[in-house]
Amino acid sequence: MYAARAHTAHGGGMVPDLPAGYEHGTTRAYRHCKPACEECRAANSAAAAARRAVKLARGMPDAAHGKPSGYTFWSCRCKRCKKAYRASTAGRDRSKRAAPDPASMPAVEHGTARGYSYWRCRCEPCRAAGSYQRAERRKAKRAENDGPVSIKRYRYRIHLEPAVEQSLHRLLGSCRFVYNSYIALARAAHIAGNPHPREYDAAKLLVTQARKAEQTAWLAEVPSAVLRSAVADAAKAYDNFFSSIRGERKGSRVGHPRFKKRGYRQAARFPENAFSIRGGWQNSNRNGGHLRLTKIGDIRVNWHRPLPGYPSAATIIHEPDDTWWVSFIVRVPREQPKTPTRQARVAAVDLGTEDYAAIVYSDGTREKIPAPKYHQEAEDALRRASRNLSRKQPGSSNYEKARRALARAYRRVSNLRENHARQLASKLTRENQAVCIETLNIAGMVASGHRKRRKGIQDAGWRQFLRFLEEACARKGVTLVKAPRYLPSTQECSICGVNGGPKPLKIRDWVCTGCGTHLDRDYNAAVNILAAGPAACGRDIRLRLAQAVPDEAESHRSEPRKSASRRRKRAR
Repeated sequence: MYAARAHTAHGGGMVPDLPAGYEHGTTRAYRHCKPACEECRAANSAAAAARRAVKLARGMPDAAHGKPSGYTFWSCRCKRCKKAYRASTAGRDRSKRAAPDPASMPAVEHGTARGYSYWRCRCEPCRAAGSYQRAERRKAKRAENDGPVSIKRYRYRIHLEPAVEQSLHRLLGSCRFVYNSYIALARAAHIAGNPHPREYDAAKLLVTQARKAEQTAWLAEVPSAVLRSAVADAAKAYDNFFSSIRGERKGSRVGHPRFKKRGYRQAARFPENAFSIRGGWQNSNRNGGHLRLTKIGDIRVNWHRPLPGYPSAATIIHEPDDTWWVSFIVRVPREQPKTPTRQARVAAVDLGTEDYAAIVYSDGTREKIPAPKYHQEAEDALRRASRNLSRKQPGSSNYEKARRALARAYRRVSNLRENHARQLASKLTRENQAVCIETLNIAGMVASGHRKRRKGIQDAGWRQFLRFLEEACARKGVTLVKAPRYLPSTQECSICGVNGGPKPLKIRDWVCTGCGTHLDRDYNAAVNILAAGPAACGRDIRLRLAQAVPDEAESHRSEPRKSASRRRKRAR
């Protein structure tokens, strides 16, 4: 009855004989091939997918609304289809199905994905087949976004039930324990003169063996994939630390990894196989599907915007103000650069504390963005919240309430500052083809400046704005030009190029000793940054912006001309 065919991982699988006129690998043979071989199963799946594609191409008929098939087959999430689906599954037995006995598994199923997933066989061939199937599924998902892609994070607010919140607190504590255990191992290895442990060896010791040990058996209550992510983060922290010491890592010096503490910002990363979205990532519109986490449960997500692609990882974040968030890592196809809303022009930005930015455009227009000073405006509220926290007994419920109130006050300032920086960066990249900025040593300015100056620089958030501007330029195809670091933009006259020397910050306008032009400090610096930018700028752009009027350099139509009557008298 069975014939030998080499189509399984064992190379000698047995498949049943078929009646005369039937061949393996066809839809007709699928109903007679029991248990179905891989060829017949693949042919039946392909035929079912083709029938579904034809129906979906025709569109969902109106008669399907309000039926269970509208929810299951057509993936409609309207209220009528949801209600019909829930009514059809109300009387369904939701008890767990008994696991099949691996001893009764047919020999033909060994070495297949069905043997690993359905029969739960953990032999080496079945493990290999299961791993291959998961890799193929990931490859198929990523193939949907062929071409150049960019990795982005999409963050959403989540709302938890009490039981789920307790489980997530337990999960975050377990991740913190594993992370700190790796730090302790690395420090002990350093004292003994050995390198820090590798990620694989540490995960085997701190996750696999620790979950079986009696003292740390509670680690088995949380997903092992999340604990392995915590070990990977700790190992990556040490790699970054040593790379920074050797000079291989760009940017500021990375400090030595430290132990994590309770009460600060906590996070746990779920890999691709440890979470899912009900209805797929396409069901991420308003009132979309719940987020399902392994060993945690379903979580309601505030889908304020849909996901543009499938998420490869999800990070659960608990902020100090007691809010919960989920951050997805998404592979987004790169879009073609959008056409700016105005004619071709270049913008130059000079950052400051009194005025957040002085912007000069190559078409002759200019503007100043006033500094919002969100932290300065909220100082009274922050002072009251901090004083209220200091009067509470640490560890009490009132202390926790006051701590959350202080964290919410700081969070509001941070959100306002971030929103202002993102809006300005979006405006510059939307209306210009190129943006010129100055290269600032912000850390040096903060370290060497006066206390009030340091406070103003940190309140402005220059580094955050420059990062958002770089991201927006890269996303929209806008050219970003950085002026040289030691460009004397505030000392050099934008008309004749004479260097007037350094000037204190209290001097906001000055008269050039070379040409006698009255210059605004911020606009003059922005013009010099623009002249040092693209090849199309230079001396010509300086004269054009100055309009060749020595007494009123860089005047333009958007600002009131206080000396217009004086110029008329001279013209007579």
